[in-house]
Amino acid sequence: MTTALDFGTSTTLVATTAAGVVPLGTLDAALPSIIGYDDDGTLVIGEPAEVLSPTQAVRSIKRSITERRDFVPVDLPAGVRDVRVDDLIGHLLHEAVRRAAARGADLTAPGVRLGCPAMWDGPQRRRLLDAAVRSGLSLTLESLVDEPVAAGIAWLATNARSVAGEAAGEAWEAEAPLRVVVFDMGGGTLDVAVLDVRGPHHREVSVLAALGAPEAGDALDEAIADDLDFTLARYGVDTDSLPRPDRARELLLDAARRVKIRLTTEEETVVPLHRDTFGRVEIWYTREQLNAVFARQMDRAEQYVAAALRVARLTELVGRSARDIARLPLETIVADVDLVLLSGGMSQVPYVAERLRRIFPERTRIEFAAPRPAHAVAIGLAHTEGYGRLNMYRPAFDVALEWDDGRGFRTIYEAFTPLVEAVQVARGSADLRYVRTGSELGLPRQGTGVLRVKSYSDTRVRATVDGAKLDGYAVTLSDSFEFSIYPNGRIKIVDGTGTHEGQIEDWHTIG
Repeated sequence: MTTALDFGTSTTLVATTAAGVVPLGTLDAALPSIIGYDDDGTLVIGEPAEVLSPTQAVRSIKRSITERRDFVPVDLPAGVRDVRVDDLIGHLLHEAVRRAAARGADLTAPGVRLGCPAMWDGPQRRRLLDAAVRSGLSLTLESLVDEPVAAGIAWLATNARSVAGEAAGEAWEAEAPLRVVVFDMGGGTLDVAVLDVRGPHHREVSVLAALGAPEAGDALDEAIADDLDFTLARYGVDTDSLPRPDRARELLLDAARRVKIRLTTEEETVVPLHRDTFGRVEIWYTREQLNAVFARQMDRAEQYVAAALRVARLTELVGRSARDIARLPLETIVADVDLVLLSGGMSQVPYVAERLRRIFPERTRIEFAAPRPAHAVAIGLAHTEGYGRLNMYRPAFDVALEWDDGRGFRTIYEAFTPLVEAVQVARGSADLRYVRTGSELGLPRQGTGVLRVKSYSDTRVRATVDGAKLDGYAVTLSDSFEFSIYPNGRIKIVDGTGTHEGQIEDWHTIG
């Protein structure tokens, strides 16, 4: 049995292959990802933290890793203090471990899977891993699974034999590859991943591209709250002039969250405003208004979808240059997408599917990754053991250069660093690749070095340069040294003896 932990921006979930989602919350399956301190300084987590004053509680603590923040301000009995983010995350994960154990799910046993945003790089992943290990979880770096990949596996686990070609009235062959876009919009981040699913019964999942943005549900809540603030002003209520404007703002954010949830199933709802703060004002909010404030965020989300699909094309580069791919019209790059999977709580907002339906062809299926899309990542994490996962966009291995018998050392490619940045695609750059130079690395201007490769699983990286293994390949150090990896697996090395070509023949696999 595999046990999995989905530490989300808004909620935290646990799932197992045997039991599915394990209930952690007192009223729901999820543990609210909220932590804070009550009036006497006692640490409270989950549901008790939801009723704290907004200044005493920390919501969306996971966003601090995305934003690379080390501290957050919290109102303690001794006054407002900066509290270490990683300590708060550790306490929250420890509470998830405790509640899961009470329900028969052991998160301290080997083999646990933990999700993380696909947009996170190596240092961000290690930061979460360190906090999780301190909380009692038995994890290594290969235990981390990109959240949109997990969402895709959640769908595959139950639908692998009835795949997307049915939408075009075709009979799909069981071994035909699928081109899948996962649109994973949660509370703090948007992850757009392009997957190729192939192999016997579609059990090999290759990440061709994974782009993201640090705005999702929280950003929409803030936009709705701004809209409510403007509406209140028309009723004569000036939020900034209230006795506690910071408190009023938090109450508006809470009202915005509730409105957003209600409008996923209703066309109109009354805004639940706190009467002691805002008075006896009754405001109604419609789905049309929600869509209007959501529109700009979805404009940016569509740009990420397009950029991710262009990056995915770079892994093929058959008869086209990178600049050609960057200039392809949208209708061309979406034409070969078989399936769009919606994951994360925000994907339940009807406007998300409505907008995506406009840009994909009719034959492309758009559906939830799981019956409850907020549970998709947790369910998929629990089923990852049976799927090979290859990350061609953020390879899961390090490449280092050492010299002087190891006394000199530089990491020239760190695992999970993107080979291509979204901004490069948007600019139409002609030579899209990951590249490091000798001057950037501060290498010696002469001598000989040796390349070393470290994989984060039991599977070795099969890569060669000039017919020799990349791991152990000798290079001549010089001012002109350059090391590049291209999205299609091509390797180029420039050293004191000239230019050397290579290829990653078998991308890193995590089983």
